[in-house]
Amino acid sequence: MARSSLQANQRAIELAGHNLANVSNPAYSRQRLNLQTAHGIPAEHGMQGSGVEVVGIDQFRDILLDRQIANESSVLAYLEEKQKILQFAQSMIGQDLDRTASSPEGQAASKGVTGQLGLGDNLTEFFNALQSLSSNPSSQAHRQVVVFKAENLAEKFNRVEFRLGEMAHDLNSEVASMVDDVNNSITFLEQIGHLISSNKLLSNANDYQDKFHHRVEELSKFIDVQFEFKPTATVDPTSGKAMEKLNMTIGGVDVIEDGDIVSKLALVIKDAKGNRVTRKNNLLERGDKVYVETIKSSEHFQLSAGRIKGVIDARDESIQDFRDSMNLVSEKIKERINLEHIQGASLPVLKLSADYGGAGALAVEGMSADLKAGDQLLFGNGGVFTVSTDVGAGAASIDGVFVGGSPLAKGDRASLQSIDFFDAEAEGLVVNDRIVGNPALLLASKGGDAGNNEIAISLAQIVDEKQESLNGQTFNESLNSGVTSFGQELSSVETQALDQGTVLRMLEEHRTSYSGVSIDEEMANLLVFQRAFQANAKLINLLDDLFEVSINIIK
Repeated sequence: MARSSLQANQRAIELAGHNLANVSNPAYSRQRLNLQTAHGIPAEHGMQGSGVEVVGIDQFRDILLDRQIANESSVLAYLEEKQKILQFAQSMIGQDLDRTASSPEGQAASKGVTGQLGLGDNLTEFFNALQSLSSNPSSQAHRQVVVFKAENLAEKFNRVEFRLGEMAHDLNSEVASMVDDVNNSITFLEQIGHLISSNKLLSNANDYQDKFHHRVEELSKFIDVQFEFKPTATVDPTSGKAMEKLNMTIGGVDVIEDGDIVSKLALVIKDAKGNRVTRKNNLLERGDKVYVETIKSSEHFQLSAGRIKGVIDARDESIQDFRDSMNLVSEKIKERINLEHIQGASLPVLKLSADYGGAGALAVEGMSADLKAGDQLLFGNGGVFTVSTDVGAGAASIDGVFVGGSPLAKGDRASLQSIDFFDAEAEGLVVNDRIVGNPALLLASKGGDAGNNEIAISLAQIVDEKQESLNGQTFNESLNSGVTSFGQELSSVETQALDQGTVLRMLEEHRTSYSGVSIDEEMANLLVFQRAFQANAKLINLLDDLFEVSINIIK
């Protein structure tokens, strides 16, 4: 009896020391020795007590609480990942975003006056330059300013699109890395699941379970995961216990069944058109997007939380929606400006060096611009000469076809008409190279008169037009609406992440109060177990003395 008590208290002291050693280990759940009264021994006057026996080691772990923490961790990881990506995107957009639509900062951002040069600022400056040009349409300086502001606007649009496109491309690598981490975790959990199953039959698997639950929580940050140890039909002959095997699902698909891996995650590559493709060595092309499925693809795989879903949602929804809205505004600016611009005429680019009767080549002098086949030269009498072959500045003659009323006289001047301000064939917003190289080709007048400003005025007034293709908004309103919506989404995600963090923190505090190690409690237990150990040691000494006395009496 004394011996069993001595051994039990020694084991309890060791277990308390084990608890104290893990006091700062967040993955550890405290343990207690489970003691019960040993079976009595029949004696003359009834059952004689035989002391205490150890029946196991209990672990203070609440499975329901662990599952809740894993689920909430998955949701928080989703929000934090999305928040991080949207914050990066905000930096790439190049201006503070409207976060609340009510704060001074939010109102300023929605109006494009944040103090940083955003898209709205560039657009306003471009139209202001057109307004200035309308007051002096023949001014080369004003034309140069218009071209400069247009290039700034185009560069801003294209730079934002390029940066966000590069970011979307880079996020593919992040998804691929996360898939590797998930698959490594699945392998680890399969192995430790087997250890838990076997050790539960032999003694206890408490320390293995700590490692298992910690890894599950880490895995839940990447993807939503559910698990359960289910009893099987196999019964251990020694303990009489049914063998428990790990079963785990990820995204609703079984990845571990009866303790063994049946599926893992796999990458799917889709090109810019959304078609599934295979890339050699998984080297992605610009425009490709990476998605995730399981090798066991016959089952429906659906992400609901975790960092992987956060990356994909931020890339394909938040960032892509913003890119689409900005690209739509850019395209409509190009279309509307070009539609108005081609109705005008440039400053005079040449004058006739001889009379022209309406047929053959034009004899010209002072030609200040390169001409291309198809260009139309507008003369003061309304006649139009269509150039048939390319010709460089300074040429003395031009081949083409003339359509007009009266013949042309020596000294008549011609302006260029019907050219786009923005390159209609280029991807994105690009100012026509010919206008960049020669601002005199900007079509600001009506009819070719250098002092006419009708087209310049019409171009400047576009800033106030309501565009049907943009839901009845002006270009600036549509730009600011897109920026504001993006900023509000970021604000919403930040708020949700803050709230979710509070929920998770409360759950973790609750678990710590239940499963965590208390130094004061363990020290108190050590004193109790130590005293009990000393008392039992004293009892053994006393029994030894009595036994010795008894032997001496017999002698």
